[in-house]
This record gives sequence, structure tokens and C-alpha cells, in this order.
Amino acid sequence: MALVLVSAPSLGWADEAHHGAVGASVDELVAIAKSMNPEVQVMALEADAASARIEGAGSLMDPKVTFLVEGWQRDFPSYAPRSSTGGTDKTIRITQELPFWGKRDLKREIAEAGAKKAQVLKRAVENDLVAKVKVAYAEYHQAHLANDLAKNLRARIDTLAKLAGARYGQGLGRQQDVTRAEVEKGMLGTEIARMEAERRKARVRINRLLNRDLAAPLIEAPNPRPIPPKEALDLAALTDRAQSSNPELVAQEATIQGADRTVALAEKSWYPDFEVGVGAMRREGRFENYEAMVTMNIPIQWGLRDSEIGEAKAMSAAARQRRKAREIEVGNEVQEAYFNLDAARQVEKLLRENALPQAEIGFQAAAKSYELGRTEFLDVLMAEQQLWKTNIDLLKVQLDQQMALAEIEKLIGGEL
Repeated sequence: MALVLVSAPSLGWADEAHHGAVGASVDELVAIAKSMNPEVQVMALEADAASARIEGAGSLMDPKVTFLVEGWQRDFPSYAPRSSTGGTDKTIRITQELPFWGKRDLKREIAEAGAKKAQVLKRAVENDLVAKVKVAYAEYHQAHLANDLAKNLRARIDTLAKLAGARYGQGLGRQQDVTRAEVEKGMLGTEIARMEAERRKARVRINRLLNRDLAAPLIEAPNPRPIPPKEALDLAALTDRAQSSNPELVAQEATIQGADRTVALAEKSWYPDFEVGVGAMRREGRFENYEAMVTMNIPIQWGLRDSEIGEAKAMSAAARQRRKAREIEVGNEVQEAYFNLDAARQVEKLLRENALPQAEIGFQAAAKSYELGRTEFLDVLMAEQQLWKTNIDLLKVQLDQQMALAEIEKLIGGEL
């Protein structure tokens, strides 16, 4: 079933996902990843396998049929039996094993807990995959913007380099200005090449997560996800949601349920299981007698059962402690991601409202002053480098926000 469900959407995505440019939004990439990522497909099949165990877990064992011949005399002087079975008693018997009341239900509940855990683990894999796609998409977007920024700045420096050359030709400038302009253009060219490499690496990461050809194209104008306003994010609410909906914690809760049922089943091992049967006896071609039987085991192996119960209780306690420890970790991780997001948001505000406008004004003023011969070209380069650094810092804090947002959504097990 899982193979059909997983493969069917994949067929719809196949041509576009493997050959066409995708990535108009992160939601599109997430949808493709969920349908085509092989790890998700494996977990879906394992979840189906766990669900299939439920029906068999509470089933009775197959009945047994016994054919019995009694009174078959020896063929003297040989030790072999007589060739004829005349005068013997022939019995046909059917028996069925019956566990003590409640044991079958407990086995079914253990299997149901295992199936629930498998389904949640599939969700956990999807959850982790979605977070990776979001981060890779944000890195792709940042590299794209940084590349465009470097190209724009290089064009502006190229204009100034031509001006420096013209001034030098007219005897109004210095050779060092022309040289410095060419060096700066070369440095920006290096940055452009580096950003192109970063963008290609981000594209490879995305394609790998989507199970596409690593060189498959992505849309070259990615659309970044909007960051929720601070007022929409309440730390206490996010922590509560994470501690109740985080896939790892939900899977551990299913483990606890299965462990509790295992304890109950181990405690029921003190109660005997039964085997019932009926039969008919045939003699001289006629059924003359019938038989009925009830067999039960005697649970007197104290050490064995105490050991099983002790092991089950210890596993149940360990599962609870493991969930409690992970719950604390998840709460701490939510707080860390929340404060990282808030800090990056504040830095972005400072850069966007103060540092970046001042850097732009400083660069324009230095360039204009150089055109008028009122300042040195070195001042222009210093202003340009400050503008470049400020823009790169802005892109970095925007990426930090996207990564923190992806981490929060991963921890709470869903979208904000």
C-alpha cells in the first residue's frame, strides 16, 4: 500500500521534478521532497509493515490435527507391524491453543503501539527533511542575492575605474587609483565566482534532498519565506506545542504505551494458557467413541516470570525517563532557536534602518567627491568595502532568521 501511495504522487512529479526548473517557492520543494525522497519512502513501507502486524498479533495459533493408530500388533517373528491395521483403534483429534483471557488483546495493543511509533517516525523523517529543504533553499536564496549584489557593486566600481583612468589620462589623477580600481574589480570578481560556487552547492543540496539529478535546474529567482512578526511568536506557546507535538516525543510516547502493555502481558504470564481438543475413535470401520481434552501449562517457573516482569518494568521506566529528558532538551532547543531568531531580527533592523543607509550614503558621497576631485580614490574604496560588508552582514542575519525559523518549525512538528 505504501509503495502505491508513495509512487503515485512521484509519477505526477517525475517529469517536472527531474527535468524542469522547480523552486518557485519553498512549499513546492517541500511537496516534491516528501513524495520523492527515498528515505521517506522507506519509512512509509516500514510503517505499513508495522500496521500489518496488528491483525496477526492477536490471532490464535493454527489448530492441530492428529491421526493416531493404537493397538497395531507386531508381525512375529519380525519387529515390523502387521501389514493390516485390522483390529486397531484409529483416532482423529483436533486441538486448539487458547491463551489466557486478555493476553491476545495485550499483544494486539503492543502491535498497535509499534505501528503508531512507526507512523510517527515517518513523520519525524519528513519533519527533518522539510527543515533541511528550508535551510538549503534559504542558502540558495542568500547566495543568489549576494551574487547579484557583487555584480551590481562591480558595475559601479567599473564606472569609477573608467573615471579614474580618464582622470589619469588628463593628468588629474594618479596611476595608483587606476591600479586600485582594477584590484577591487578583481576582488569583486572573485566574490562573484565564490558566490556562484555557493549557489551551485546549495542547488546540489536541494536536488539531493529531492532525489533529482544533482545538475537539475532550479528557478533562478527564489522567493524567500516571510518571517513571522515577533508578536505572532509566543515562546511559552511554542514550547508547549513542541513538547506535545514534536515527532520524537510523540514516538517516545508510543514507546511508553507499548512498554506498559508489555509489562501487563508479562504479569499475565502467571496465568496458564490452555489447549482444548476433541476427537473420534474408529474401530472395525465404525466410530464407536469420542474424546474431549483440556490441557494447561503450570506457571511454576518463578525465576523466569520474575525476570520477564522485571525487564518489562525497567524498559517502561527507561522509556519514561528518555521522554522526560528529551522533553527538557526540546524545550531548551525551542528557546535557543527563538532567541536566535529574535537577535537576528534586531540586528537586521539595525542594519537596514541605520548601517546600510549610512553605508550607501557614504559610498555615493565618496564617489561624487572623487568625481569632483575633492577626495582620494582610496576613500571611495573604503566606502565601497564598508557598503559591501554591510550588505553581506544583512544577508547573513536574514539567513540566520530563516535557519532559526526552520529549526523552530522542526521542533514543533509543523508550520507556524
